[in-house]
Amino acid sequence: MLNLPDEDKSRGFFREACENLGIDASPENVAELVIYEMTDGTRTSTDLTGDDAYFDGGMFILRFIHILKALGGRNLYVNVIHEGHKNRTNYAEIYRGMLRHVEVYGKYAAANNVRLRFVGDYGQAISPDGSENDIRQSLQKLEKLTEKNDALTVHFMVNYSTRWAAGIGKDAFAKLPDVNMILRHAKGYVNGDMWLFGKLDSNSFMYVQNGSSSVNFSDRQIAYMIAVALRSMLVNRGTHLSKKYLPGENDEVKQKREVELSMVHRSFHQGEKPKKRAVIFSSYGPEVYEF
Repeated sequence: MLNLPDEDKSRGFFREACENLGIDASPENVAELVIYEMTDGTRTSTDLTGDDAYFDGGMFILRFIHILKALGGRNLYVNVIHEGHKNRTNYAEIYRGMLRHVEVYGKYAAANNVRLRFVGDYGQAISPDGSENDIRQSLQKLEKLTEKNDALTVHFMVNYSTRWAAGIGKDAFAKLPDVNMILRHAKGYVNGDMWLFGKLDSNSFMYVQNGSSSVNFSDRQIAYMIAVALRSMLVNRGTHLSKKYLPGENDEVKQKREVELSMVHRSFHQGEKPKKRAVIFSSYGPEVYEF
């Protein structure tokens, strides 16, 4: 098992980050934050190869879960396997990495009151051709084992696609919570079939330049990343389909966005790991944070 930080340490990192970012880290705000963590860059961020790279990516998510839970997060979405992933030439490596996660995640969730949910098409095989290990039964056991845990619920997209969620999975998917923050590693877009059907109407977007690799992130950097995500949610709150401008506010936006070409660029890096960079967007323009 990883050496996970205690809750006070995680909260300390988060308070520091929120003070530097000038945002309200109230429990109510953190509970409102629902991140869609779109992992990527696993193979290109380290020297790890094969299923070791994907196992390391899963350990990054486990640490993310642990720190978010300590901060009071209630829900998290994680992309794992798109239905189209099964056509990739390295899918067997991805699958072997995921098989290694089952026991680790099961022990962690049972010990930390975390609920694990697996969202996708389980009427179709997930295992690669020639594999004797069908992970679907293991995932069902994990879901059953943790169904009464209530500290944090993690929704893993496994064998998922938007087409499934808009079709045969529509009723089940409709019952899940809405997302207000997309966190995308390594790429500045969301693949069409990884869109969360009907759940992203009030989202904001955060690009993290660095891959989702555990060995490359410190606990402090993960806490800072969550804090930047919270800032994105807060600065974009109320701007989705219902924005009403106060007298003079539109002139302020015009001045900052159109004339000044507003762009924030700040660094809070302390050298404990290679620098990480996140980009979010306010009504005025991009905000770049390094930590």
